[in-house]
Amino acid sequence: TPYGKPSDALILGKIKNVECVLLARHGRQHTIMPSNVNYRANIWALREEGCTHLLVTTACGSLREEIQPGDIVIIDQFIDRSVNPKHHHF
Repeated sequence: TPYGKPSDALILGKIKNVECVLLARHGRQHTIMPSNVNYRANIWALREEGCTHLLVTTACGSLREEIQPGDIVIIDQFIDRSVNPKHHHF
């Protein structure tokens, strides 16, 4: 991409007959720290592949007892603690 290489190779496939593209943003071996993820390159590569929507997952915990491991939660607040501003602007 014009922004360098994406974090890993794009994996194309289908989930329940819906075409999907998967990208390990920290690398498949999880070797890229969050502040070093080249988000611009990742988004460019996904867009070039024809992606129109992004669904991003994350692993984290909760301090609320009613949220158990394995629950899916849609967040309504997000705090960006990454420190590399060159990856923030698209």
